[in-house]
Amino acid sequence: MEYRIKEMPLEELEPKVIEGLLDHKERLGYRIPPSDAVHISFAALNSEGKVVGGVTAKTNYGELYVSLLSVDQSMQGSGVGMALMEEVERYGRANYCHHISLTTFSYQAPGFYKKCGFTELGRIQDFPFKGEEKYFFVKYL
Repeated sequence: MEYRIKEMPLEELEPKVIEGLLDHKERLGYRIPPSDAVHISFAALNSEGKVVGGVTAKTNYGELYVSLLSVDQSMQGSGVGMALMEEVERYGRANYCHHISLTTFSYQAPGFYKKCGFTELGRIQDFPFKGEEKYFFVKYL
């Protein structure tokens, strides 16, 4: 059988890949519903209504994955990041998520996530640069 590799737009290819994965799992006897992905975001606003922090995440199959978290440098250490993560956790609990997962880098905030109650699952060394590490974290709800 001949084939070729071609770049395709995500919105065109992703449904076909998901369908293939679901078909495979069903052949193995697993009954997994179609994706129930929901994208969420929360912003921290100062008294003038300016965004001083934000977090984005996605729920899917009971997992809540935090993709981005940023706090304005002038507000770091003030509790804004913790408040945003607490809001994510509230959302996860209210929407029956099993756990929250995320990744971060050694030059970012692994200590912060430990303070938020996350457990380190593992690390990749020398990524994204030599001497740095990528961390994987989880918090079960």
